Amino acid sequence: MNTRKKRSRILVVDDHPLIREAVAAMLGRQGDMEVCGEASDVNEVIAQITQLQPDLVILDISLKTGSGLDVIKQLRPAQKTRGNDGSPGVRILVHSAHDDSLYAERVLQAGAMGYINKQEAPELLVTAARRVLSGKIYVSPHIAERMLDRAIGHRSQPAADAVESLSDRELQIFRLIGEAVASRKIAEQLFISVHTIETHRENIKKKLGLKTGPELSQRAVQWVLENG
Repeated sequence: MNTRKKRSRILVVDDHPLIREAVAAMLGRQGDMEVCGEASDVNEVIAQITQLQPDLVILDISLKTGSGLDVIKQLRPAQKTRGNDGSPGVRILVHSAHDDSLYAERVLQAGAMGYINKQEAPELLVTAARRVLSGKIYVSPHIAERMLDRAIGHRSQPAADAVESLSDRELQIFRLIGEAVASRKIAEQLFISVHTIETHRENIKKKLGLKTGPELSQRAVQWVLENG
């Protein structure tokens, strides 16, 4: 009788081929995991999940088109159960270079089960993957402490609060503005109209206490340089 334990199937999603290759190679060396596919944008992710039925998606926030946050929200129904046997659906671990103090809580609220920063030691990604596959939440110790502080009413720094007040979509647009992406290109990347982008820009300016477009661009560029 074959008693070999089934390996967990993992889909690696990142817009950088070298990172996908490095993550896939590291996970492929684990006896309890196998990489079943790779993707770089929203449409590829959804198609690969439907076709490959992975147990875990390791997902970046920044993709070629769309956002990892969009993927998480689209996959909410698939995250509950797979098929009619009640087995766990696909689980999501976000692996990103973006500021975890700003994004970790957002991805958990959207439906992901973990967040690990790309600056962490590579072996921690394996640890995080195993924890999420076991049905548990993974965040770094300092993020866990920060979330606990929020839960018991401690305030975070005022400078951070202004950007944290942005919605997921506004934060996504704010980051792209900081990367010097024009409104038309942002609209194409996010599959929304230029008019909608301009409405979001106005809302972002109000929330950040800015009056002009150049002020918004300067603030966004500074934020991207500081937070990656």
